[in-house]
Amino acid sequence: MTTSFTRRERQVVQGLAEGLTDHEIARRLNRKTATIRRHITTASKKVGAKGQVGLVNCSYALGLLRPPASEGGAVYVPPQLRELIPLIVQGVSAMKIAEETNRAPSRIHRDTKRLMHILRARTRPHIVTRARQYGLLKAAAPRASATVQT
Repeated sequence: MTTSFTRRERQVVQGLAEGLTDHEIARRLNRKTATIRRHITTASKKVGAKGQVGLVNCSYALGLLRPPASEGGAVYVPPQLRELIPLIVQGVSAMKIAEETNRAPSRIHRDTKRLMHILRARTRPHIVTRARQYGLLKAAAPRASATVQT
């Protein structure tokens, strides 16, 4: 069984991968925000992802989005931030990351913002794209079952 997105679902997921918000995607596609959210929900179900970050990651992993072009330079990410990347990319919530890394949730939020600043990521789903562009993430397996639906 293979999965594919409709043209509109692909445009919406691509927007998420580029760091656009639901509202910005809606404006770009001349649609209502509720319609964009419905496309996100449908696309997420197709790839078995939970949340927008998981959707973007699964879409790359399943080849439904073209891999981003390499950024072509190095970026220094401190080790304490680097260890957050696979967890964020897998769609793990900040509270779960705090539990798994034995850090305070406020620290995770602050570190995620620092990571986004270093990677020049606009949103959490954009972290997936930027981490791939910098070679910080080759392919993170999604946490949710990636059962393919048609």
